[in-house]
Amino acid sequence: MSKLYNKYLEKKEKNPKKVYLFKSGNFYIFLGEDAEVMSQELGLKLTAFSNLSKKSGFPVSELAKYLKFIKLLKYDYEIVLS
Repeated sequence: MSKLYNKYLEKKEKNPKKVYLFKSGNFYIFLGEDAEVMSQELGLKLTAFSNLSKKSGFPVSELAKYLKFIKLLKYDYEIVLS
C-alpha cells in the first residue's frame, strides 16, 4: 500500500465526513470514496490509483477554481501537503 493511500486512510478514520485533497506533484488528487464523490460533483475523471483505490484530480493551477466549487457545495475539506 502506498504512503499516500495510508495517509488517506488515517485521515478518514479520524474524520470520515471530511474530504481530503492531496498535493501530488503538479496535481491535487482525491482518493478512495472522496475521489468517487468529487468526481461526480466536480465532473472530474475517475481513474485507478491502485488495485485498492480510485483517484480523481486536477492540475495545481486549477486549485482556486475547484476550491470555489467545493466551498459552494458546502464540503468540509482539508488540503494535505505531503
